[in-house]
Amino acid sequence: MAELYDTMISPHNWMSPLGTLINAQLCAAVSNVEILEIDIDDVPWKGDLLTHPLEIEDGQLIVVDRPGWGADIVEEVVRAHPLAADRLP
Repeated sequence: MAELYDTMISPHNWMSPLGTLINAQLCAAVSNVEILEIDIDDVPWKGDLLTHPLEIEDGQLIVVDRPGWGADIVEEVVRAHPLAADRLP
C-alpha cells in the first residue's frame, strides 16, 4: 500500500539478526525502501546466532543468494542465552 501511495518505508528492525535477514529480503523485493534499521552495537554474542554472519560493506547490507533467509539459527547459542524470567510475557 505504501508503494501505491508513493510513500517510502523503513523497516524497524531491532530484534534479531534473523529478523535482519528477513527484512533484507523484503527490502530487496520492493522499490520504496528508504533505510533498513539494524542494531550493530548489541550484545557481543548476537552475531553468533547465525550460521553465516551478516555481510555489511560500506554501510550496505549484502543480500546473499544462499537458500532460505541466507543463514540458520545456531540453537546452541540460543540455549546458552535464555531470556531472563522478568522479560517473559
